Amino acid sequence: MCKVCKLLEMDRELVSFLVEHGALPAFKEQDERISEIEERLAQRLVRLQVGLESLFIQRLRELGYIPLSILEQETFIADILDPIFADMEEEIAEAAVESAVVARQLTFEEILEQGLEAVFTEFSERVLEELRERVYVFSDDTFRRIKGDFRATLIRGYEEGKGIDDIAVDLRADFQDLRDHRLRTIARTEVQGAQNIGIVQTMQDYNVRYKQWLTVRDSRVRGRNPKDRADHYSLHGQVVRMDERFSNGLMHPLDRSGPIEEWINCRCRCRPYIPKKGEAIIRTPYYP
Repeated sequence: MCKVCKLLEMDRELVSFLVEHGALPAFKEQDERISEIEERLAQRLVRLQVGLESLFIQRLRELGYIPLSILEQETFIADILDPIFADMEEEIAEAAVESAVVARQLTFEEILEQGLEAVFTEFSERVLEELRERVYVFSDDTFRRIKGDFRATLIRGYEEGKGIDDIAVDLRADFQDLRDHRLRTIARTEVQGAQNIGIVQTMQDYNVRYKQWLTVRDSRVRGRNPKDRADHYSLHGQVVRMDERFSNGLMHPLDRSGPIEEWINCRCRCRPYIPKKGEAIIRTPYYP
């Protein structure tokens, strides 16, 4: 076993030991309210795309040829997909705000549980609007990648000498992947991302000094499988300062400043960590 692999395995064993002996928080199940928001959003996104596949292929057949220039390809795809994607962005933004509001309530409860006296306040309209704008930026980037994938299918079909009927078969596969996987991944990533943004904003509002990474207790937590490109399992319970990155380089779970494998489809969250009386945090990252 390589040296890095040994270290990762030691981290995983340490986390498991500390959890079992009460030194770290138990692996948190996802809050039911967040799960419901995620599922409702996924269902809405799937409903919005109904008929989109047929429309795309119909327009391609009406055109009668494969668009060749980049501009013509992008215009053709945007004319069909952009109106639906705009509706999806609205749905995503509303779900994100709802998720952040729930996260604020959960975080405030955790602050009280850890002994900090505070009075609950709602997010300001400015904060909620900033969250919406951030979600729109994320959504634009996601839908731009999806449009790029459809464009790649058209280019590949042309280069392989396929006719429109054969390319339609490839497009149907793209739309099936969109329905079955990508829209659900978008729903999970956006809702979980908004939850963590809401958590961080709440901790900042209440002047919390430290944050702690929590994972969900199941076999899908990245790092449980040696083939995973990211390891969140060994991050469970890790504490850092509010202005500090966790050891994987992220400021919080689903922080998109990191590599995509660290945040896409992630279900982790952070929580406030308030040192107990007499507990001194000398250096971070820190495991209680």
